[in-house]
Amino acid sequence: MPELSPPSVMVIPFAYPDYPSQDVQRQIDASLRALETAGLNVTASAPVMLPDHVAPALHMLRTISYDAIVALVVSWVEAPLFVATLRPFFNEPILLWSHTIFSENGVGLTLGALPAAGVLRETLEEMEARFAFVYGMPEELPLLESIRKFVHAASARRKLAEARIGLLGYASMGMYTGTIDHAQLRRQLGPEIDHLDQYEVVVRYEKIGDQEVEGWLKEAERWQLGEGVTPADLRKAFRMALAIERIAQERAWDAFTVKCQYELSRTFGLAPCLPLSILGDRHVVSCEGDLPLVVSQLILHYLTGEPTSYGDLHNATPTHILLGACGFAPLCYAAAAPVINRHTALYEGLLNSSPYKPGRVTLLRLGARRGHFKLHVAAGNAELPPPFHEVGCPTYPFVNVALDGSTADFMQHVPSQHYAIAYGDVREEIAILCRLLDIELISD
Repeated sequence: MPELSPPSVMVIPFAYPDYPSQDVQRQIDASLRALETAGLNVTASAPVMLPDHVAPALHMLRTISYDAIVALVVSWVEAPLFVATLRPFFNEPILLWSHTIFSENGVGLTLGALPAAGVLRETLEEMEARFAFVYGMPEELPLLESIRKFVHAASARRKLAEARIGLLGYASMGMYTGTIDHAQLRRQLGPEIDHLDQYEVVVRYEKIGDQEVEGWLKEAERWQLGEGVTPADLRKAFRMALAIERIAQERAWDAFTVKCQYELSRTFGLAPCLPLSILGDRHVVSCEGDLPLVVSQLILHYLTGEPTSYGDLHNATPTHILLGACGFAPLCYAAAAPVINRHTALYEGLLNSSPYKPGRVTLLRLGARRGHFKLHVAAGNAELPPPFHEVGCPTYPFVNVALDGSTADFMQHVPSQHYAIAYGDVREEIAILCRLLDIELISD
């Protein structure tokens, strides 16, 4: 999967002109080094201390691209200078970072930063800026981790605003909750939806010869192939994967979802379960035309930088929930060599039957309530599932998740049957993103 660009920040240092300039600059320099050490792409203006300093800072804010503004307070600050500099950008993510005290020869010293921050924090809140407040010195690792999480969430916000999501077909099987208000999505979260019919996949597939995917067959040498899976079946899956990938590349999709049921899975006779599982290692993909789901997956990808998956809710016990889609999961999620089987009921074609590898996971689902978006998030430990399959069908790629919170509470907030899945715990980043996008957060 292509590596995401590092999150970027525009640092605007604020200070008071009557303090020793060498002390002020030393604190600023230490802060910039700390941000770079945290893996951020850092651009900084000169310190804003006098009215004449506002215009140059404004020019940088207006002409340079960034994910978040870091308003760095290293000493006392005149609030009007602060507001004059940042007020045009109160709808952008702003991190108010105040220094506290530093030590010299065992003596604690202050430049009055935290008293200034007390004024500025309330000012930002009163003026309804999109901001968060952190405080501490550059060498404090928990502080840097808080900054990193805020900036990663801000980066996800910007990437969402620029994203293009491909929709091949529409929501499957009458799923009301798989549809979305296109204009609301574009206004509040940002992604554009580019809609095509699945017939585009069929046309592209039929134009691809077996020779174009012969090299792909080498990938299948490490797979565990079930009974009746033939090289001809694999070639068909690879041809469909290549057809879909070419469409996505031509149309510059950052994520995409395909309506599989039933035009492809029955009428055409080739369910895209395995093709999408192959593509899931290097693209954000899902099936059944579920737009809130693929948006949820894209959010998780932007926060983790890793492939994402999804699963249907199949069972809930007091401690676990069982999730699995009917043949899709990125092959890199497999606990061992991928297991590939043939559909024996309901659909035609090949599917991924690999259980998920163990590890920490985040579950996420976008929903809507009376015209407003909401995000339901949970986390837990992915465990190997018990023996299980749908009646008449091969085993699907399942995962059994031991939730951190209450399963009963989780089930009362379910916005749909599909949940996006990603390895890692990014609940804090999701909470920050919800504040930045004015989305209701539901967590268990």
